[in-house]
Amino acid sequence: MTAELDPIEGYLRDEAPVDEAVVVVRGGPVAVEKFVEHARRQAREYSYQGRPMHSISVSLTVGEWDLEALIAGPMASRSTFATATVGAVRSAGFLLLPTYGAPHYDLVLGSGEYPEAERALQLFSAPESNPFKRRGRFR
Repeated sequence: MTAELDPIEGYLRDEAPVDEAVVVVRGGPVAVEKFVEHARRQAREYSYQGRPMHSISVSLTVGEWDLEALIAGPMASRSTFATATVGAVRSAGFLLLPTYGAPHYDLVLGSGEYPEAERALQLFSAPESNPFKRRGRFR
């Protein structure tokens, strides 16, 4: 099964965010069902360390990306967002992989099952409205 998957290792950046950095999860809606759906979709496409990678895409406040830049830029098409800190995510035992270009990361779940997704979701704040919401994708 993993022979058909694209190893994520080829897309990793050399970056280690500080515990105070903010992890921003995509909105619309911020829900356990969406976490499971995304994690399972990722596991059908990517592997990590030779196994299917159950993960959700997140953005981090790294480099020149602060929270306002994230929600006004790459996340401007989303009506809501939720946040956690890198420290909270790491303390809960989840791995954050710096994938593709900054500020993108993958928050790796142990499985694509509901209990694991619920545990991850509990780390995040209540969803907030995105004041920079607009139609279309970030350019």
